[in-house]
Amino acid sequence: MKTTLLIIWALLLAIPVRAEDGRPELLLGLSTDSTAGQVVFEVASSGCTAKKDFRWEFKENTLTIFRIRRDDCKAMPQKTSIAFTLEELGISPHQPFVLGNRITVNEMLSIL
Repeated sequence: MKTTLLIIWALLLAIPVRAEDGRPELLLGLSTDSTAGQVVFEVASSGCTAKKDFRWEFKENTLTIFRIRRDDCKAMPQKTSIAFTLEELGISPHQPFVLGNRITVNEMLSIL
C-alpha cells in the first residue's frame, strides 16, 4: 500500500503544472505587424516564458490569449514578447478583431 501511494505521489509530481485557470492572460501590451503578418503580445516573464506556454481562442472576431504553463523561474519579472502569425491565429490580414484580454502596465501585477 505504501509503495503504491509513493508511486502515485511521484507520478503526480512529474506531471507539468498547468497555469490555465480559464482566465485570459493579463497582457502588458499588444502590437500588430502587417508586413510580417504577425500579432505580438507582451507578457511578464521571470525567465522561462515561451510561445509554447500559450494557447489562443478566436471566436466571433475576438482574440483571447491564455497561458497554459506557469513561468516557474525565479528572475525578476520583466516584459517579454511572444509573436504569432495571423495564419496561426486564424485571422485574415484584413479582418478587424477585438482583444479579449485585459492590459496592464505593471509587470508585477501580471504575475499575481
